[in-house]
Amino acid sequence: MRVSLKHDLWGRDEAIHLDLPERWNVSVLRMEGDSKGVLNDEAFRKALAPLEAVLKGKKEICILFDDISRPTRAYRIVPHLVDLFARCGIRDEQVRFLCALGTHAPLDSAAFRRKLGEETLERFPVYNHNPYENCEDLGRTSLGTPIMVNKEFLSCDARIGIGSFVPHGFCGLGGGYKIIMPGIAHIDAITYHHGTLLPQHLAVCTPGRYTDNPLLEEVKEFGRKARLDAKIDVLVNSEAEAVDISAGTPEESYSRFAPRALAHYGTDVPRKADIVFINTFAKGNEAVIGLSQASALLKGEGGYVVLLADVSRGQVIHYLLGRFGHETWGRLGRGERVKDNNVRKVFVFSRHKDVAATFWFGKKEDVLWCRDLGEIIRTLDEEYKGRTPDVHVIPDGTIQLARRTESSCEVMG
Repeated sequence: MRVSLKHDLWGRDEAIHLDLPERWNVSVLRMEGDSKGVLNDEAFRKALAPLEAVLKGKKEICILFDDISRPTRAYRIVPHLVDLFARCGIRDEQVRFLCALGTHAPLDSAAFRRKLGEETLERFPVYNHNPYENCEDLGRTSLGTPIMVNKEFLSCDARIGIGSFVPHGFCGLGGGYKIIMPGIAHIDAITYHHGTLLPQHLAVCTPGRYTDNPLLEEVKEFGRKARLDAKIDVLVNSEAEAVDISAGTPEESYSRFAPRALAHYGTDVPRKADIVFINTFAKGNEAVIGLSQASALLKGEGGYVVLLADVSRGQVIHYLLGRFGHETWGRLGRGERVKDNNVRKVFVFSRHKDVAATFWFGKKEDVLWCRDLGEIIRTLDEEYKGRTPDVHVIPDGTIQLARRTESSCEVMG
């Protein structure tokens, strides 16, 4: 049985193929939103039209966009935004683009071009957010997070964000004001939000939960006080193509998409598995997001996870959570991942082994890097020789939400 999956979004952006033994009991678990049609140019133009009211008469324009750890194909959106600039009489020199990367590493010119398109860099200045410097203090939120925000953003009188509305591990849902917090916040603010508040509310801050979620409410309050005028958010399918769009206030994005997101990214899981192949496409350089759900989908007696992470740029450099030496970590670095008891081994399929990044996936004795996908399949076939293993294939474990009768929705990660 051959299963083809899109892979390496901001690199080759092409399919990888799983050639699985016919005797295996294979289920390809696709999310509900994959049945929707991809937006065309006319849909983008129509959706962005209301933003003319935000831009009219403004002097300085800041366009925020998310980095390549997110699936937003901003190059599909930006040309229609540029058309709006022309209709509103806004000159190129009035506009700047700012990458809302939080505490991730800055993007280089090649990454900017992949994200925004070639013409954007040739017409407009494009900058990285610096989480350590050049932020203005606007006070504190009701839960005490310091509201420290990028000064370049605050200097503008029209502020628009571009991003994807996808599940998030503890804020419930991304999109909306997350382009501000952590996108263009100071590292002190992000440290407080992720390091102080999250442990206090961990029990209720779960994937897909968008009501009664203190971390999400904190993000909203932070963003309102930073005054984000408008947000362009898209729902994406498992190939990172936009299938729905909202362009208006961030509150309109939440109102439009929050109730739909659980169903859109929802994925029916009929049974537990012996082997889980989990693809990482939308957030390929944060492949760890796929591991928790993969282990949750394994049978109680244990099984194997195959993490598909063949991304040449590797895993994200994360100044808050990352590793920077044998005993040197970011402010909230938690050490090497501890595997769940029912995971016998994690196979990482990648032709770009990165010893330093192994901590994201587990201790070195629990993780096996492998350049040959066929070799992994042959090894597992031998392990289950004479038996018929139940096998799940997840097209994008970084954004899908499992729907199981025995528990609530969880992001696949």
